[in-house]
Amino acid sequence: MSDYSVLVVGPRRGLIEVLRSRRIPYAVWQERPSRSWRDAQRVVVAPLWQSKARIKSQLQQEFDSDCYTHVIAGTETAVVAASVARRFFKARLSRITTVVRCRDKLVMKRYLMKYGIPMTPFLAESRQWTPSEVFDRLGGPVVRKARKSSGGKGITVIDRPRDLHLNGRGRHILEAFVAAPEASVESFVQDYEIRFTNLTYYAEKGHVNYVPGVLTPAVTEAILSLNRRVIQALKIQWGMTHLEVYLTKKGPLFGEIALRPPGGYIMNALTYAYGFNPWAALVAMELNEPFDFPSGLLKYAAVDVFHPGCGTVARIQGEASIRGHDCTCEFRVKVKPGDRVYERDGVGQDTGYLIHASDSPEARDRLQTLFRQHLTFEMEEARRVKDR
Repeated sequence: MSDYSVLVVGPRRGLIEVLRSRRIPYAVWQERPSRSWRDAQRVVVAPLWQSKARIKSQLQQEFDSDCYTHVIAGTETAVVAASVARRFFKARLSRITTVVRCRDKLVMKRYLMKYGIPMTPFLAESRQWTPSEVFDRLGGPVVRKARKSSGGKGITVIDRPRDLHLNGRGRHILEAFVAAPEASVESFVQDYEIRFTNLTYYAEKGHVNYVPGVLTPAVTEAILSLNRRVIQALKIQWGMTHLEVYLTKKGPLFGEIALRPPGGYIMNALTYAYGFNPWAALVAMELNEPFDFPSGLLKYAAVDVFHPGCGTVARIQGEASIRGHDCTCEFRVKVKPGDRVYERDGVGQDTGYLIHASDSPEARDRLQTLFRQHLTFEMEEARRVKDR
């Protein structure tokens, strides 16, 4: 019998599969019904509140008689609820201040500014400013982001002061637009020490991720140094972090950091690039167990996330050639002709994905180009092949 009992807030399939394989009893708190966790000790479907009072009330209502040794957050919206739940169950505790700083973009950036972390100028959205004053301070375009969101949700880019309509609810942060490539760093942290890192390059933001990304040694070291400084400043004790950076000509600029596993199928790609199970590593960090991380790289992986734009799917071509290719690791198309595709609200919405792996960065580039030429989604409204 396992010595552990885990509450998973915001479950992810890979995480649950590790708990199952290790026969660790688990319960689930999720926002939407699902049949995927039938072997869970308890499944609660309820909002993942961001208010401590509401979270405690939900825990008292649904879990009052339960006991858990650990609470693991699988998604961005679950991070605060998981932190409160750790205190409710007297499980392994995380710093509540760290959790808030990794969840709220405004709090995060105000805090990290004190440590000299380079970042794009920002303001809290407020009616104390006029649109013209915002553009004077930040320049243009201006990016409005929801303070507590992930995956590109709640982001708008405003080009002119007359199109900026400010509100006083304080739910958004305003930032200067950065026209630069982007990357991320995935880190596994244990006892305040970074045990393993991966650098992901966003070859096409929202669609194509290179795992690992190949940049110059100087740029790579600058990014990893920034990652270390941020994790140290935030006093992150354990878990997995996902830090996003802008690659400007003057050096990397901090975008944001999340204290949870990344999306965009990056976890899947890590498996093929390094030859280990990142979900098993995450569980080890959460349970404070030893884990043997890989010492080197096996392959150069790429993730291509599909979304052809809104419309009705008329035809999909090229699936067979991709499925039969030796370098294809995972390939799934989630739509068929006649299906309606809605406008993309964030990178978590897709119509399928492809993961392939090559022996060199050059081979990865060639294969990505080849697969893009083969796989096409034709939409009825446009009567032409849309960008995926």
